[in-house]
Amino acid sequence: MFAALSLALALLYPFAPSGVDGCSDVALIGVSGSGQTGYGEQVKGVVDRVTDEGESLGMSVVAKPLEYPAVSISDNFGLALFNGDYNRSVSIGAANLIDALDELGRDCPRTQVVVIGYSQGAQVIKTAMADRAPVDRLAGVVLLADPSRDTLQIGVLRIGNLDGIGALASNPLAEHIRTLTIDVCALTDAVCSGGGLDFESHIKGYEETPDAVVDRITRNLEQSLLRYQSAR
Repeated sequence: MFAALSLALALLYPFAPSGVDGCSDVALIGVSGSGQTGYGEQVKGVVDRVTDEGESLGMSVVAKPLEYPAVSISDNFGLALFNGDYNRSVSIGAANLIDALDELGRDCPRTQVVVIGYSQGAQVIKTAMADRAPVDRLAGVVLLADPSRDTLQIGVLRIGNLDGIGALASNPLAEHIRTLTIDVCALTDAVCSGGGLDFESHIKGYEETPDAVVDRITRNLEQSLLRYQSAR
């Protein structure tokens, strides 16, 4: 019976499994790419590594994938890019992410938040964050294979391909999240670099999470938690 109650609470309150106030120290929200369900392989790799590292440092960590259409662009020769389905998917994802972050901010204001998105999921995050940071305790933004990549902003940690713009357009990052953002673009990924035809790299180039991603997120979390503890 206890196990059933625990499962029910986890489903109702996915970011509140532990901690003094019933909330976790860290919440990870993963946004999958086109045609994927759940986290998708690329985002899950980051989620797993950050979770392991955070827990090894004594942090309570919970993670949840964002639900949104994640419409495929490989079906029907990319029809979704031309009939508006892709843009609608991104808009729905951005709205859902803002709602999830706002709810988390209300229910667990002390929880540190990291958002991780791959491909279409990266574009969802940038769209959601365009006007404001939905939570004050945002500790990291990880963009993998961003199709709307722009490499001109200062303060962003870039890993892999340092040049080029996204294949779907160049959409700048909101200023208030640039120093929290890690932009990962595989060296020959045509989607985030805007050049070439290496679409295999767009998938396989993110099978392993770079150590620099985990190191930066972990450092951000430690610094943020220390600031909170000193302010208490």
